[in-house]
Amino acid sequence: MPRPHVFSIDDIQGGFDGSTYGPAGAEQDPTILCGVPGGIACPPTALVGPIMDKEGVTLYPVDSEFGFYVVDFVGAQEKARDLDYMEGWAGNILDGTTLIGVKISNAETDRYKVKAPLGTWCQGLGGNSVKCSTEHYTVLEHVLSCHETIPYFFADPETGVQGIQSTPDGSLSVDCGEPGIDLDDNLLIVSSDPLLDGVRLIDSTPGAQIDANDNTSVLEDIAASADYSVTLKDDGKALYRWGGLIKRPNDIRMYARLALPDAWKVPGAPAYTVTKAHLIVNHWITNNPNDQLRPEDLENEAATGRKPDYRVEGTDATTVWKSTKPCYEGDADVIDDEEGTIDPTAIGVGTYFKNMPFAVTLPPATEEPGAPPYPFSADLPGAFTNGYYTTIERDPFEWSYRVAGTDPNLYDFVGSPLPDDTLGELASGPRWRLKANKFGQDIPGLEIPLVECSPPPFTRDNIKYSVGEPVTTVINLLDWEDENGPLATSKGWVDLAVIADTAVDGRCMLASNPNVTIVNVVEGTCTLDGPVPITSNGLPMSPDFDLAVYVKGDRKATAVYNAYLDIEYVGEVVPPPVVVIDAALTDFEVPSRIELGEEEDVTVRVTNVGDAVIASGTVTVTGLTNRGEMIVLTGSFTDLAVGEEAEVEMGWEADGSKPYTVSWTAVVAVADDENATNDTATASTKVRR
Repeated sequence: MPRPHVFSIDDIQGGFDGSTYGPAGAEQDPTILCGVPGGIACPPTALVGPIMDKEGVTLYPVDSEFGFYVVDFVGAQEKARDLDYMEGWAGNILDGTTLIGVKISNAETDRYKVKAPLGTWCQGLGGNSVKCSTEHYTVLEHVLSCHETIPYFFADPETGVQGIQSTPDGSLSVDCGEPGIDLDDNLLIVSSDPLLDGVRLIDSTPGAQIDANDNTSVLEDIAASADYSVTLKDDGKALYRWGGLIKRPNDIRMYARLALPDAWKVPGAPAYTVTKAHLIVNHWITNNPNDQLRPEDLENEAATGRKPDYRVEGTDATTVWKSTKPCYEGDADVIDDEEGTIDPTAIGVGTYFKNMPFAVTLPPATEEPGAPPYPFSADLPGAFTNGYYTTIERDPFEWSYRVAGTDPNLYDFVGSPLPDDTLGELASGPRWRLKANKFGQDIPGLEIPLVECSPPPFTRDNIKYSVGEPVTTVINLLDWEDENGPLATSKGWVDLAVIADTAVDGRCMLASNPNVTIVNVVEGTCTLDGPVPITSNGLPMSPDFDLAVYVKGDRKATAVYNAYLDIEYVGEVVPPPVVVIDAALTDFEVPSRIELGEEEDVTVRVTNVGDAVIASGTVTVTGLTNRGEMIVLTGSFTDLAVGEEAEVEMGWEADGSKPYTVSWTAVVAVADDENATNDTATASTKVRR
């Protein structure tokens, strides 16, 4: 296998034509960045120039199409390449003269106001905002009403009788079952077409009544009731929303091409069955749980990370899932009150996560107002409760394994930051995202705690993932609901034959990967117009592995170092990628002079100068006195990322009664270190009275 792909400014994309700043894309465009030595100077139209971050990395302005011009109460228009260089910054990270990665900083996220409930964020005074959208009706309902279509908390989960909310003395109360307390589910289409405007939405298939909407407008392709609105994603999933604001981040997107086995690319080669496919990315922990990894331009919602534990009771239409651990919900309860405190909702053992007797399985027969909610989202026919989606007993960035046991109805999951088949049966790999500090999804603004199920808010020392810390993310490219996912055979990775328009939606697609739309075709045909196919998201598709990385909202610079593949397939087992493991002892500090009885630190600095994350290592410092006595000090370090430095301090007391001299030797040891020439250092200390 090839060496890892090291990210650089050459990978920065400029737009939907597949262009990159360097030569790897569909075409090279040196105007994507300005001010780079040897590149173009920033023109008069540039509103910003190069900046230097606090680590001394120079970041150069980016001009791209991956953003929007926004107008309050109107909508958003896709940006053009206008040479204003306002989409963010990027710069190479160097170790001496060696490239080891790229730093990225986004421009501020643009936003525009809309009339509630058409927006995806709720705005507050002072510019504050909180996410007000979800793909799950039960989460929407829990935020806006005490009525529960899938009962679990306010309503009786066994009888479905809606609860009564009242003050302690009973002077004020609300019956959650009364008409008007439940949500208005009469979603009426907003459209300039008089035949559609005001018609009730009953079909979530894009194109059937409304088209998919990427938040560029609330004047078309949206349906609204008195309480909430709905738009559709490309895959037909509904997005429920109830806010007065829409955000449009300025993405910085990168394209990387990683070599695949030559055997896959031979003309007429068979469809090799892929048995293992891991993508390994070394980067910093980001501040945005939506920073995407898109292999072959695929988005995969089946990869979920670790979900909450539960016990199954009943069968078929009587099936219920109940929680097995006490925890807290983190949805609406993450909003601080005026005192800065949070009163989280408790989830006890036995809380209903799934309640099939109340599943909404079929659309209502009529379009009359007052009919039950259409099951646009999977939680209604699947009968999943808000508690299932918002309990913080989960980690979207862990590999999840079901613990082996004798009880077939108990689903107990254990997580791992990296794949570990010794933990049990694989349930799911992590989300296809750069590892971030927050949960994302239905609890988007809440950081993941170190101590799981501790009550929010979390103190600083109870945060599991610290922004800016080096980390290795490993995602499973075979992690699909269908075991025959698009990457299950080699054909899904390398086949570039464009096929005819489909009878379903008229898209031009790759022969073995119908999940991806190809746009650079001759008008009216699916004949390729250009040297390589380009997807609707601007990603070139080569015979090798094509990876898009989206960084969406990190104004504070984040770092992406490298990426590589670990693949195995039937007929030939490919060895792991060739990576250089090299931990260098880059500094050794001892006191040159010290008084008898004094204590000083002996410090060793270790730098990862290879191109693989070092799992662990040790430092041994041996001192030999001129009296023939030996001193041994030891220390260790773990998970040292590429280009990063670890400082190992070891305390030493100059004991004894007479002066002496110590000759020190420091040694760094790491398994499989391929360069022993930079692992040692020497120094000396004089001990005086």
